Amino acid sequence: MNERHRYDPVAIWLHWLVAVLVLAQFATGWIWGFFERGSEPRFYLFRTHITLGSAILALALARIGWRLTHRAPPLPQGMSRLQRIAAHAGHGLLYLAILAQPALGLLAISAFGKTLGRWPRDLHNLGAKLILAIVMLHVAAVVWHQFIRRDGLLSRMLPSRLAVRT
Repeated sequence: MNERHRYDPVAIWLHWLVAVLVLAQFATGWIWGFFERGSEPRFYLFRTHITLGSAILALALARIGWRLTHRAPPLPQGMSRLQRIAAHAGHGLLYLAILAQPALGLLAISAFGKTLGRWPRDLHNLGAKLILAIVMLHVAAVVWHQFIRRDGLLSRMLPSRLAVRT
């Protein structure tokens, strides 16, 4: 694939780092429910979840700053207007989610969040479900592009040594 049609290395690494951290967030958030309240493993997972969420928020800010100063490569040829709109909307929702979700989590555990009642925690939990749905759509679109359209879209976001050359 032509380098002009690929994301730059910083954008690629920020993407994959955030993706791995989001997966770790789902794992910690799900697994801690198997441990008793007040137990050391549950508390460890909770602290890990908070730390990773804070890292995601910092990386999201870095990623958005990077994206504002570095253009994304063009979308593959032959995509309809509706597909292009869906792609941009999906990316916009993912950016919004990686900003809003950690902020909601931090609000939910703060003293200010405690005085607001359950809604920050409930909204954070709903946000997790929405992120899962958006990520599933994102992955489905990548699979569709890679194996049905065969337009090399996945290579745009893979590190150079893994990208398929066309």
